[in-house]
Amino acid sequence: MKKIIYCLGNEVVDIDSLPLKMMPYLSKKFPQINFLPFDPTESTETGNKMIFLDTVFGIKKIKLITDLKNLSLSPRNSVHDYDLPLYLGLMLKLKKIKEFTVIGLPVNYPLKKALKEVSPYIKDI
Repeated sequence: MKKIIYCLGNEVVDIDSLPLKMMPYLSKKFPQINFLPFDPTESTETGNKMIFLDTVFGIKKIKLITDLKNLSLSPRNSVHDYDLPLYLGLMLKLKKIKEFTVIGLPVNYPLKKALKEVSPYIKDI
């Protein structure tokens, strides 16, 4: 069974689209891994260890995040504000997942630079 890396983002919002833009390139470079789009508001995916590729505000370089304490919740005004940290918190509390890794990409990171720098992280996962 292939490993899965879930890619988050919004194709319409440029500062949040990098993980989705990277998917075709990463799929070619790592054919042994499935790169799938992920929307926490629509997903019921579970597993022992889930891996995500997501844009993370407030970081300057690519960063691995494996602890919920290192993620902040977005302001929530409605059910549409359900984001990855909230999803992970619920899934951990419900014991639907045991652990997670977020490969965090900085906002406005150049595509070519991100592809080059994210590869070692993906190889090590």
